[in-house]
Amino acid sequence: MAERFRNSSSCRFVFCCTSDKGFTLLEVLLAFFIFSILFITIYSSYSGSFKTINSTEGRMELYRKAAIAMERMIEDLESGYISAPEPNSFGQPAEYTQFLGEDKEMNGHEADTLSFFSRLSPLFSEADEASSGQLVSYSVVEGSNEGELTLLRSESPEFGDETDARGGLVLADGLQAVNYTYFDGNGDAHESWDSDSGQFGSKLPRMVTIELEFMNSDSPDTPLKIMTSVALPVNYIPKL
Repeated sequence: MAERFRNSSSCRFVFCCTSDKGFTLLEVLLAFFIFSILFITIYSSYSGSFKTINSTEGRMELYRKAAIAMERMIEDLESGYISAPEPNSFGQPAEYTQFLGEDKEMNGHEADTLSFFSRLSPLFSEADEASSGQLVSYSVVEGSNEGELTLLRSESPEFGDETDARGGLVLADGLQAVNYTYFDGNGDAHESWDSDSGQFGSKLPRMVTIELEFMNSDSPDTPLKIMTSVALPVNYIPKL
């Protein structure tokens, strides 16, 4: 009798240990829900990180382009001068402007132009041509995308004609506005400058502020502004 009881207990014990209870539908849905939350959290974190990285890389590229353009313009302006060509056989002065900054607009935004003489070595000609100086011009044209502006630089020998003009160097693209401000000896600001006019008396501005506004894809209403100021030589007239 005792032997039968022990066998019966053993059988019941084995039966209890080998029973397998499956997952209910509620448990499966709960596990799936938790997994979905974790997946969405991780994906959002990585997605936000990649977006931040791409945005940072885009801004770094923009600042790099702006730095190259600004450096070129600063070097040109720091070597600027007022040219003093001899009058023609009738005693009339040269007809071209020595330092001309014009306040212009394009697509409803600032698109100023600037031209002046610079002693900096030319980019698109032989080195021995630098002795005569270069007429450097900055112009603005429409870019490839809607509402986009492109800043161009061109140069020509001081005593050459229009057919000698070299250029078309793209200084910066993806712009929304280009603006120059000119300061006279009294520190007064001017939106334009013409050294041939009586107002400025054949003088260079004491300082030029350059402002470039780049289009911001992340926030179109808030363009990225890059500014710098350049001090120009005072009353420097080269001998001819």
